[in-house]
Amino acid sequence: MGHELAHAFDDQGRRYDKNGNLNQWWRPETVTKFNNLTQCMVDQYSSYKLQGEHINGKLTLGENIADNGGMKASFRAYLEWVKDNGEEPLLPGISLNHKQLFFLGFAQVWCSSITKEAAHLEIMKDSHVPGQFRVFGTLSNSYDFANAFNCSMGKAMNPKKKCQIW
Repeated sequence: MGHELAHAFDDQGRRYDKNGNLNQWWRPETVTKFNNLTQCMVDQYSSYKLQGEHINGKLTLGENIADNGGMKASFRAYLEWVKDNGEEPLLPGISLNHKQLFFLGFAQVWCSSITKEAAHLEIMKDSHVPGQFRVFGTLSNSYDFANAFNCSMGKAMNPKKKCQIW
């Protein structure tokens, strides 16, 4: 749900006003700041390679913004739920806490195995990055993820430079 809501403020959704009409309703300085912030994400995702082919970060920008913004909103909603309802019992035999399990649930959604041909087609035409980069890109931009797993600053899953739009 957070992902879909974030589309209202991605590179395409931001161009529509409250009535759904195509209308540039943002101030010019807001558009400039947004473009500067999104360039970070374009560059980040364009640096990912699958089977020797680079992801097109510009093509996938809207979905990447939605993945990142949706994850942030969903985690905040989960924390509110825990505050109101308390933490669920830990799962027996699994040494992960509640926050870690939340992020694991996100990652498991994107587990897949695709052929080389399907991967090529996805990279060339799809507005979504392959699942592994939906996980890696989104979670490496998340301060909440890094805190939940105590990721050392400067490591792959907690880079010093994170792309944050919202």
